[in-house]
Order: sequence, then structure tokens, then C-alpha cells
Amino acid sequence: MSTNRYRVLLLSVLLGVAWLPEAGAQVPAQSACHNAAASRTAIYFVNGVTTTRDEARLNGGKLELEFLSKLPTMAPAVQAMCHLFFLNINPTSGAVKDFLEAGQQRLGLTSTTFWQGLEGAGLATSGVIAQVLQRPISNANQIDDETIQRHATAFREQIASPTCRRVLVVPHSQGNLYSNASYNRLLGQAPTPPTGTVKIVGVATPADVVQGNGLYRTSSTDLLISGIRLVLRTTLPANTNWGISPLLLSPAYSGGHSFIGYLTAEPSRTQILTDMEFSLIALASVNPC
Repeated sequence: MSTNRYRVLLLSVLLGVAWLPEAGAQVPAQSACHNAAASRTAIYFVNGVTTTRDEARLNGGKLELEFLSKLPTMAPAVQAMCHLFFLNINPTSGAVKDFLEAGQQRLGLTSTTFWQGLEGAGLATSGVIAQVLQRPISNANQIDDETIQRHATAFREQIASPTCRRVLVVPHSQGNLYSNASYNRLLGQAPTPPTGTVKIVGVATPADVVQGNGLYRTSSTDLLISGIRLVLRTTLPANTNWGISPLLLSPAYSGGHSFIGYLTAEPSRTQILTDMEFSLIALASVNPC
């Protein structure tokens, strides 16, 4: 069995579901997609730190599955749109580089300041933070401007004629920092897209804002974001949790930080989907072309 196939099977067992990407998810079809006149919305997943391309695809598939499962109960304006799912990759370069990059992005901190602050706060204990702190710290990596531009360009191409699609971005972890930067890049370059054609729904965000007055969910049981918040006090506060979930005890769920965990445990799962619904209702009122 290949490594990737094993990972998919392992995650499926941990989640307690029978969903496998190659098997196809049994969810209601989008009737609006059969209507050529129906408006289209592009929904992008943006992965976080240390996420491989295969893992990002798995996370994006989980997002699509959960959204389409709930779509029949969403507002009529949302059901009337055809929703197309895409992946905007935030390339991974390994745990140390990714976390240092996130640290520099967030308020312009150097790697030394960022990780010494975490260590000074008594967070060098266990899990992913300890794993990173136990490794050599190099100079801070530069923000990946190429990735920011690539994401902004993808959004612009969706919005512009003849595609004329609205855009909803659902980033996880460091993906929130890239999505905020891409949003600013998109609105800062001519031609400026119509106001309100892009919305962000953040998940497990280390940022202090969601651009475009977007919504977000960060769990009080997310050890990584809680640790960052101790050092960077302006980090957005926790506003959801994973309840009493066995997922929190599994290393596969990264100390309450994994995207699949957020979309499996309650109430975070329902709240994220509701945030997406509210954002799509707002998008439905905007004409991108």
C-alpha cells in the first residue's frame, strides 16, 4: 500500500467515516450547476504550515464534502449558486521553515524574537511547538511574494469576465496570513475588482484581522494558536472549540490545530459551515462583472 493511500485510510478510520477521495462522496448533486444562467462561486481552500500537496488535497476534499452535505439546508440564495472548489497551495518547506515564515509574516517578527518568545512563555513542552524549538533556528525566511501574487492572480481570474465568479476563501493556519496578503494585493492592483466579490472565512488563524471584514473560527483547544496568542497579544481570540472530543488526544490532530479536526468536531464544524453560508449570502448580492 502506498504511503498516501495509507494516510487516507488512517484518517478515515480516525474520523469514523467511510469517505475516500477515489471512491467519491455520496452527497446531493448541485442542481444549480445544471443551470447555465445560475451564478458561479469559486471556493478556495488555502493550506497551512507543514502541509504537503496530498494533505492539502485531502483537507480541501473534506471541506467540499462537508459543505455539499449541508448545502440542501442552507439559504435559498446559496442553493441557487453553483459552487466550484479549488485549491490554492501554500508550498511547504518543512516545519522549521514554515513556522519561521509564519512568525515573520505575523507582525514582522524575526525568527529569534518569535520562537524565544514562545519558549519564554513556557510553551516548550510537547507537541509541534516543542518539536520546532528543539531544532536549530536559522535566519527568518522572507515572505513568499510569489505565492501571494499567484493567489491574488487566481482570484482575479475567477472574478474577471468572462468567468464572472464570486470568490470565497477558506484558509487554515498560516494560509490565513497568505489570504490576507493576497486580498490586499488583489485590491491594490488595477483593475480593482468590484467591492465585496471576495470573502474570507478563516480557520485556526494566527492573524489579528480577517481582511474584508471576514469571519473566522479559532478553537480554545488549539494549542498552537493559543501559544502564539501568548506572545502576540493582538492575535484574534478563540471563538469556538472542539467540545469534549477524542480527536484532541490523537497526534494526527496536531494539538487541536488540524483542519480536518476543525471540520469534524462540534461545534467548530457547524460554525465554520454557517460562516461560509453567511459569507455566500453576502456574495450573492454582488455582481462581479
